[in-house]
Amino acid sequence: MKREILIKEIIDEFSILQHRIEFLSENNLQDINLISEYHIQELLNILFDLKLTNSNQKSKNCVGIDLEDVDNRIAVQVTKNSRKTKIQETLDKFFQKSLHDRFSTLLIVILGKKLKKYSDLKFENEFNFNAEEHIIDFSTVVRKLSFLPTNKIEQIRNIFKNDKLNISNVNSVTIFRKKQAINKKLIKKLIRPLNLKDFEIIYFDPAWKFLYEDLIIRPIEDKSFPNFTDPVTNKEANWYKAFSHNLTEHYLEVQNYYVSDIIVNNKGEWNYFNIQSKKTIPEGLTLLHVNLVERIPLEQIVDVDDSYEAPHVFVNFINGKATEEELPFIRGYYLSEKEYRKVQYFELNKQNFDL
Repeated sequence: MKREILIKEIIDEFSILQHRIEFLSENNLQDINLISEYHIQELLNILFDLKLTNSNQKSKNCVGIDLEDVDNRIAVQVTKNSRKTKIQETLDKFFQKSLHDRFSTLLIVILGKKLKKYSDLKFENEFNFNAEEHIIDFSTVVRKLSFLPTNKIEQIRNIFKNDKLNISNVNSVTIFRKKQAINKKLIKKLIRPLNLKDFEIIYFDPAWKFLYEDLIIRPIEDKSFPNFTDPVTNKEANWYKAFSHNLTEHYLEVQNYYVSDIIVNNKGEWNYFNIQSKKTIPEGLTLLHVNLVERIPLEQIVDVDDSYEAPHVFVNFINGKATEEELPFIRGYYLSEKEYRKVQYFELNKQNFDL
């Protein structure tokens, strides 16, 4: 049972890493690939009992290979590009730099999924290179896991629990660019073309700008949709439906399908009202029926798929949650120049637990 749990965790981590690499690479954000080299190094060392070190530590941007095991004469190139042209380019550089004099084996690790077949690759005749054996992808690693002892499987699981894979370790410039990139993608797929009258409406009701009322929020490793129960854990699935609400430069805001009661004082301070524990509203406080908005940080959003009736937003859930914060709000509206109401947010810094 422990082996099955560990292997499932590793598969989930591979899924998260693959989606993250694909998205960042689409937007020319390469930092994640540099991070991955170190984890591939650790993973291969455990998987094949190697002594790989990072070639770039000895010579920055070492042409031809990323990792090397001098004792076992093994070189490794790590790449996100699975195309045959990339593989041939790697082989060409390997021989142009006479690396075959130092290494008897070249492994090419694809960060994702390799092609089913690589035919007619050109390399030195005396060099032993078998595309099926020496081109490795995430699926190759997963297949080999079942043959490993449990302690090695646990070591590999622990690699992916390392903080270096967390998005917070990608530098601030990369995070900024990623937020810009996902913001553009969300605008393209979710936001309607706007005219001057629309801008007047969305000042009061931001949700007006969305093409779709409903969104499906899904973890990037989710395989349960459209079922409400996870087929692996038999627990409630993590994906959920929410109303579109707002898109800012930092967050995608979605409105929950349920409402809540809060109490508010004349300072604007508020707290949730539990009618079971308080039968009367204290003097000086106002009871309000409110909606709840979730703020999903843009850097946690991996992709959006608008091919469904309700677009699916794929999110890197952290600690089981898509959101950074949830707060009460009263939705705004605009009917005419005389009849309108602006959205009212009850920010968390105004929550008073003593009310």
